[in-house]
Amino acid sequence: MGSENLLLWGGIGVSVVFILLIIYLYLKETESSKRSRRYEKSIEELNKEVYRLHKRIKELDSDLEHFKVSIKAQIYQDTRLEIKNLLETNLNTELSPIQADMESLKKEWGACKNNIQNLEDLENKIFSLEERIKEFAYTPTNPTNIDEGRIISMFKDGWSVDSIAKELRIGKGEVEFTLKFANLN
Repeated sequence: MGSENLLLWGGIGVSVVFILLIIYLYLKETESSKRSRRYEKSIEELNKEVYRLHKRIKELDSDLEHFKVSIKAQIYQDTRLEIKNLLETNLNTELSPIQADMESLKKEWGACKNNIQNLEDLENKIFSLEERIKEFAYTPTNPTNIDEGRIISMFKDGWSVDSIAKELRIGKGEVEFTLKFANLN
């Protein structure tokens, strides 16, 4: 009976240890499950935040591009106005002597109607004025005197900036400016 008792108590002890081991493993699994759910929730929140940040970055990129375009347009418009004003000033400076010559011709014409000799002098002056006016006869439709399409096509055809400026009779800076806005450096 003693060995049966010992065997019984040994079986009960092993059963208790086994039950305790199952309880321990169940508690560990529950704790591990809770921890896993917290990690999953944190990861999900992080993914949502990453998505929001990506969306905000795209919006900011779009806003930045719109801002760049508007700034470029404003700079381009301001520069065109400056060039136009500069050209008008230069043109007025160049035309002043011609206007003065025309006024003197009018005075001489009135005084010399009957004098044929003076008529020949006037004719010579008129021819010289016509020659000077021909220098300014070319007035482009573009107020800045720049044919941007022609500049770009000439540059793409292999013309240098100096050659384009000389051919179109415009400043080298204007050619460089036009090419820079067309992103052709």
